[in-house]
Amino acid sequence: MNNPNSDKDMEVPKDIAPFVAKCPPLLPGESEAQYYSLFDMMMEEIRPDATEWLALADIVGLCWDVVRYRAWKGALLNIHRLYALERALRDTRLSRGAGLGEAPVLIGIARKEAEEWRTDPEKRKVLEARLAEYGYDEVALNAGALLEALVPIAAIERFLASARSQLNGMLKELCMRREFADRARKALNERLQPAAHKQIEAH
Repeated sequence: MNNPNSDKDMEVPKDIAPFVAKCPPLLPGESEAQYYSLFDMMMEEIRPDATEWLALADIVGLCWDVVRYRAWKGALLNIHRLYALERALRDTRLSRGAGLGEAPVLIGIARKEAEEWRTDPEKRKVLEARLAEYGYDEVALNAGALLEALVPIAAIERFLASARSQLNGMLKELCMRREFADRARKALNERLQPAAHKQIEAH
């Protein structure tokens, strides 16, 4: 690929390079070098022939999508874990008898406590003890984060399923094509070998 640091023993054919040896648009935080490394790894694994380079480019793109979507899932869970923590802190105050009419105030207090939980180790111990009193441990907070992020996570799961399905389909098609080519070559050789022996015997 167009990776100046690549030391692989395969190169993209010059005529097809403009179509496959080009890193797609990346998002902030994504690495062009990592994309090239993935392409090189898949190139060495698949070792495409002349008609398989475009398929290789699509396979690498789908692999990149899968990695991207999985990273997004993790990021969403981390973001929504803060929301789950705020909700738990608010609920523990409500359980202690705070009036429902004070909901806006409770939201503000919960946000302040969530920030203290993140930045102040001593305050965190106090808040964790309060949360534990009402059954909020790490597992419960992680489950709450999943519930908070359920709608976007479900959307990403659909994207993941689609990318994986396309990837599996392309790999299966590639394997079937190669298997057919191997059978065709074997059949051709079996037909040509007797004819070659006859020609030799005739001479």
